[in-house]
Amino acid sequence: MPCQSDYLAASGQELESKRVCGLLVYLGVQLGRDIPGWVHEAAKDYYGNVNRLDEATKMLCECCRTLTKAEAESFIYDGHSPDARKLAEWWERHQEWDRRRVAEEQDSRRRIMLKDRALKKLTVEEREALGL
Repeated sequence: MPCQSDYLAASGQELESKRVCGLLVYLGVQLGRDIPGWVHEAAKDYYGNVNRLDEATKMLCECCRTLTKAEAESFIYDGHSPDARKLAEWWERHQEWDRRRVAEEQDSRRRIMLKDRALKKLTVEEREALGL
């Protein structure tokens, strides 16, 4: 009988949690900042900490956004450091997702405003006829 692994493979969110927490630890060490214990634990855990993924993502985003240009060059864009390269890949991908999210939110707000304006043009009878 062939060998089997009873462990479940980590999901995408679990892998992202581990990745984000690992990058937080790397950046925290480089900046000399205190990193919460749960971040260290999630960085080491095979499944990360999905329950706090959004919190960890916000923390890492905030750290990256507040870096000076010199710090960003040293800790994100240092091509000699594997950890910096991983952080640069994550940061560029995260910024693109943020751009998309903001564009989607703006489009959604625009559609809501258009719908409201259109509905205000209708009479009470027309709204009732449409079931609104």
